[in-house]
Amino acid sequence: MHRIETRSNGSIGWNVHRYRITVRAELTQTFVEPLGQVFVESAGDESILGCESVDQAKLQAIFSWLYARGIEIVSVARDDGRTP
Repeated sequence: MHRIETRSNGSIGWNVHRYRITVRAELTQTFVEPLGQVFVESAGDESILGCESVDQAKLQAIFSWLYARGIEIVSVARDDGRTP
């Protein structure tokens, strides 16, 4: 879902989006708890991380966190909530 956040002074802030990050690892919800509001769907040897209302800085922090733990990122897709 695409939203535009406004800052307290009324100016337009940054865009936030939902993302689905597929990784080549079987992760648990407990493992990703340090990331905050991220949920996990396991799909065999891959997992899908869902991130709600993420700005680019938060997305980059998630990538860095996964990289530091040796988790391979397979794909990243913006999830606008629509079904094909």
